[in-house]
Amino acid sequence: MKTRYKVLWSFLLLVVILPLSLSAETWYVRRDGGTRYSANSHNGQCDGKADAAYRGKGTNQHCAFNDYRFLYDDQSYGNKAWVIAGGDTVILRGGPWRVGFNQGQNSGDKWCAGGSGPYDCINPTVPAGTAAQHTRILGENYASCNATNKTQLFGGFAVLAALNLSGAKYVDVACLEITRHSQCIRHGSPAFPSGCSSSYPLDDFDSSGITTDTATHDLTMTDLWIHGHTDRGIIGPIGGVVTCQRCVISYNGMGGWDFDDGRSTPFTADAVWSFLDSTIEWNGCNQEYPITHPNPAISCYGQSSGGYGDGVGTSANTGLSVNIDHSTFRYNTQDGLDLGHIDTGKHFLNITNSTAYGNGGGQFKWGGNFTSATFVNNIVLGNCHRMALPIPGTPSTFNANLQDFCRAEDTLSFNFRQGGTALIANNTIVNYAPATFDIDCWEEHGCSASTLTIKNNIIFGYENPMTYNLGGKPGGPGGLFFQKPIGNVVRSNNIFYGIRGLRCVTLGRTEHCDDPKFVSEPRFANEQDLDNFNFHLAPGSPALHSGANIPEIKTDHDGRPRPTSGGYTIGALEN
Repeated sequence: MKTRYKVLWSFLLLVVILPLSLSAETWYVRRDGGTRYSANSHNGQCDGKADAAYRGKGTNQHCAFNDYRFLYDDQSYGNKAWVIAGGDTVILRGGPWRVGFNQGQNSGDKWCAGGSGPYDCINPTVPAGTAAQHTRILGENYASCNATNKTQLFGGFAVLAALNLSGAKYVDVACLEITRHSQCIRHGSPAFPSGCSSSYPLDDFDSSGITTDTATHDLTMTDLWIHGHTDRGIIGPIGGVVTCQRCVISYNGMGGWDFDDGRSTPFTADAVWSFLDSTIEWNGCNQEYPITHPNPAISCYGQSSGGYGDGVGTSANTGLSVNIDHSTFRYNTQDGLDLGHIDTGKHFLNITNSTAYGNGGGQFKWGGNFTSATFVNNIVLGNCHRMALPIPGTPSTFNANLQDFCRAEDTLSFNFRQGGTALIANNTIVNYAPATFDIDCWEEHGCSASTLTIKNNIIFGYENPMTYNLGGKPGGPGGLFFQKPIGNVVRSNNIFYGIRGLRCVTLGRTEHCDDPKFVSEPRFANEQDLDNFNFHLAPGSPALHSGANIPEIKTDHDGRPRPTSGGYTIGALEN
């Protein structure tokens, strides 16, 4: 009898599960498709369910839509709702595809009819998939996506975002370029090349590329290029696991990825951000349009000139766990990666095999509520004054109104709570900021039970008189600056060179003040001298095979194997 019940329950479970997978649809958008047929639009030409052109006659034909917006707007009054269901797939062919009104002269546009105007003419919440079957919005080349074959969505006429992922659950987005088609600016003073009009007639711009909120979770974004927006590339808190792989977030006027929605909205306890094989660059800078330069930053601003410019930003009351691997943060007008406001809950942080350079503030920062922090195999160039000088391939106007260079007064800043741990190992750090490491305890009564482990690092300093007014001094940057004591500091097998105030005789047998002898070790006379710094080690370097054995670090920054026992090379790169 029990066996019969088990068979019956298995059959009923299969009946429940099968309809979801069998009923999932694939929807198509292509230029030669037709208008959307719906219960409110009986003259619509296509149902959107076939990868086929409209044949020129008839209604409700089995063919693709000819506009991306038909997926969530049938142009009937007040009806903005996705035609797709949870677990469905959308394939976007051709493009570029506009988001928002078609024109900016008045509020009577046929898109979002009966809505709240052009600013809110974005897609509603994407229908949620399930853990077993995500909803998918895909550029046509998602299976073989590269830098040149992404499908483009662009926002215009003051729409708030090109892609609304607030509330997105179990959703995949892949192989999309998300941008706008203008170069007016909304932030920064004086406005260059011109300000955007947000009253009628509207200029053709958007605010941000993607929005999220605390209901967003199990979201995967792959092969995205998010660039050229007047505000942020991505903005908003998250409510669970959010992953971005092979994403580039660049040339956004206020910031790259900002987890602050402007209201310091608290995150959910299980928020996890993974940023993999990705780049955040040139944020705080407005993008020229059309693009003519290799680095199309037409005007950049920091906080003192009415802008912002963090590559990644967070707010107070934020709790978030983070995985960052093989990613780059460069030429953002303020901090490269600012996780310094993570101040609630208990979270983990892993930053591995990544790179930061040229950011106007700190290169990496994190807050005290990362109770476990790992910073391993990273390459850091703390040249925070770099954007004050011309950069090849960039418009000559890019830094005309840019200030706040080296505003953080350090290259790496991190904090502890009582009992927290941080492992800083096998990194190569070259810098001229007033302080290399700026370390603090956020507890009133100290961090006596916290542990900082610093092993196998190369810390190399240059003297830069441009930092003297920020606390820099002759003799190069400072090394480790403790604002409050950390109870347990474990140091071994580090190489310091050009670091001010460090008395090598006190370091012991396993730490040295020696020239690490990089392959290219330029004399520093101006900012451009460090542009082609080669972080590999020359033969005869004292860093070769003199590191401590750290079994959990199995490869170097470039993926080469570390020795299985002993013989580690100090720094991020094995030779």
